[in-house]
Amino acid sequence: MNSVNPELVQKAIENIDRERLVKLVMDLVDIPSPTGYEGDVAKALNDVLNTAGIKSVLQPIGDDRYNALGRLQGQGGGKSLMFNGHLDTSFGPEQAHRGLGYQCKATLVDDDWIYGMGTFNMKSAMGTYITAVEAIQNAGIKLAGDVVISGVAGEIEKAPVNDHEGPMYQGYGVGTKFAITHGAIADFCILGEPTNMMVIPRHCGSCWVKITVPGHLIHTAWSEVEKNAINKSRVVLDAIHEWIPDYCERNTLGDFQPRVNVSAVEAGWSWRGARTPDNCVIYMDVRTLPEDLPIKAYNEVREMIARVVDDNPQLAGTTVDPFMTVPGTSIPDDHELIQNIVQAHSQQLGQAPEFAVETWMSDAAHMNRYGIPTVNYGSAGRIRTGGGGFSTHQGEATHIGDMLDIIKVYIQVIMQICGVVE
Repeated sequence: MNSVNPELVQKAIENIDRERLVKLVMDLVDIPSPTGYEGDVAKALNDVLNTAGIKSVLQPIGDDRYNALGRLQGQGGGKSLMFNGHLDTSFGPEQAHRGLGYQCKATLVDDDWIYGMGTFNMKSAMGTYITAVEAIQNAGIKLAGDVVISGVAGEIEKAPVNDHEGPMYQGYGVGTKFAITHGAIADFCILGEPTNMMVIPRHCGSCWVKITVPGHLIHTAWSEVEKNAINKSRVVLDAIHEWIPDYCERNTLGDFQPRVNVSAVEAGWSWRGARTPDNCVIYMDVRTLPEDLPIKAYNEVREMIARVVDDNPQLAGTTVDPFMTVPGTSIPDDHELIQNIVQAHSQQLGQAPEFAVETWMSDAAHMNRYGIPTVNYGSAGRIRTGGGGFSTHQGEATHIGDMLDIIKVYIQVIMQICGVVE
């Protein structure tokens, strides 16, 4: 780790602009950007970065979707640090009726919390990145290495399947994978996902599987219960239900276990009740340990279904297909990047950060595989009524004080990694 003059760090911290931070986050939240429709917010971010003196370009990735890639070039001789964040939100304007946290309009509550779609995941992080860099600039501090800010499209966990196609289904890292092959390079990267100030050096991978149980398309008048695809699929669902705890127990990392989700079931036509379905399709999300590849999960599911079919001849013809796969990721706890975060967090906030493994997936999976050591570490992830995580009742929100705290840490990490020209 590089040492840094604490007086210079404090000088930068004194230049943190709370009002600027709040406006940045609220302005970004006010621009709807569900997956596939990130163009407007990317253009707005591009303007903000350029105005802040962080030279930015728009990267078109197709269908009026863009990344905004900014780089503050240092004086030379230092290492470079990237801050990556996705611009797409988990939901869009159609969820606004559920409350403040789901609206594509930011609302300030008690002058402590900002509610609105994307505040939690993860437009608040983009505000913290920019505010940290601006504080360093406003303090007149010159960096040796570069700081890169990458706002990317298409991170949310979505994938095309069957007739569901087009930009709104293109997620799981399409923006970051484009960015890191088109100029978004650095020695290290921090992803400000909503980790509640915890350091997340590792997280699960994922394998989405489609299981198709064949049926017999025919009029109700001539239908047979045992040939109905929905009825036949009950055997498969029961087998999956029995397999899930065994899979989780066999795949452990200390006290941590991945999870499996039966995410959807499709069969028949609700508007044509006089017909039996020609098939029933079961969709699963199987999470893998950070070091395991999706093929392992796929093979397990395929073998489990094969045993069920062997024991139940009426299921003959059942198929198992993967349709979205992403590996997990990890970097060592003693990695240079993590140790810099631990040192800065400890000094700025008075105690060492907690570490955790997460079940969710982030673009760190792609960054690490392209040789840019990346860790998840962000301020969002606390619920206003108490506790960590996410409240489906309250929706998305971020605490302003938490953002200000992590900005202090980001400032010190930037100065430690990039180096200061005195």
